Amino acid sequence: MIKIHPPLFSLFCTLLGGGLLIVNTQTSAEDCNAIRAQYQCPVEKHRLHLSFDDGVGSVTPQILDVLKKENIKATFLVLGNKIDCGKYQAGTQSYQLCQQRFETLKRIKREGHDIGSHSYEHHRHSKLSPAELQDTIAHSRFLLEAFFTTEPAIFRLPYGDGWFNQKKAPQVMEALKRNGFEHLGWEMTAYDWNEKYQSGDQILDNVMGQMCGNGERGRDGVVLFHDGVFENEHEGRVFTAQNLAHWIPKMRCAADFVPLLTFKDRQLKKR
Repeated sequence: MIKIHPPLFSLFCTLLGGGLLIVNTQTSAEDCNAIRAQYQCPVEKHRLHLSFDDGVGSVTPQILDVLKKENIKATFLVLGNKIDCGKYQAGTQSYQLCQQRFETLKRIKREGHDIGSHSYEHHRHSKLSPAELQDTIAHSRFLLEAFFTTEPAIFRLPYGDGWFNQKKAPQVMEALKRNGFEHLGWEMTAYDWNEKYQSGDQILDNVMGQMCGNGERGRDGVVLFHDGVFENEHEGRVFTAQNLAHWIPKMRCAADFVPLLTFKDRQLKKR
């Protein structure tokens, strides 16, 4: 008789014909108590929505695998130039890689995630001329129109430029509205683009610290991660992709992962 003690682990066990016991462990209640204590999280869980910028990237399929396993729906803010395959000569490596990214974009939508624009290129939009601003926003809409999942379609400005500073640069948000977009900001950021955090659990620390507030009220809402590297045609955020499966169970100790439309203040509906 094999006896397993429920207080120690959450287990799913399957006995095979040869007597082999396969055990899939999840974060235990004791571990969660320790994690909540470490970040001074309340017992009542926060609501969290994952979002990913700068893709589609080489590691986006790996991130999708993790999200599928964890039954989490996320939002992907896509750079138009990452899936603009017409700019490459057919048969070249760049064209083939673009076709891979385009297939991944189709997978994102097929698996029920939300998709928005991150513009065509990763510019500081407040620095663009009126014509450049209109062109980059409209061009991204043209390329991504078939993949948008909300009404109005969502758009996240690179660097948040034009959103953080909209009082000084109102033309950016006005251009988004004129092109039928709703801006999607964020309440928390993982800073996973910053190499100084790409070791150990520092990125997890960033998210948990903001969410739990280190004993203060903390935050609910959208957290900003990255699946792509905007400076690179195909490369993705490898460290994020390699560690997301490790971070999610720890975040689950203090948060429920919810769909984007859970947050009613966003004034969005499904297409």
